[in-house]
Amino acid sequence: MERLDEMLSSADFVVGVLPKTSNTHHFFNAKFFAKMKTSAIFMNIGRGPTVKEVDLIDALEQQKIAGAVLDVFEVEPLSQQSPLWRMSNVLMTPHCAD
Repeated sequence: MERLDEMLSSADFVVGVLPKTSNTHHFFNAKFFAKMKTSAIFMNIGRGPTVKEVDLIDALEQQKIAGAVLDVFEVEPLSQQSPLWRMSNVLMTPHCAD
């Protein structure tokens, strides 16, 4: 964890594989995405609640990160009204990315 900021600023891909715990809830949030390269891709194959989805959507819309690959969501099933469905820089898999 002590080198996380350094790693985020140089990583092309960041893969979330965290379990759902009280310590990991919304671990991936606006502060986290702001530390990533604007050309980086965020992938989550861990648990959905580890990502603060509104912050991820903002990071994608504001081009703070280049894209996302998502296998899980904060609330499942993902609402049909979620902007994630319409984003060209998002790839969603049906909870089977393993």
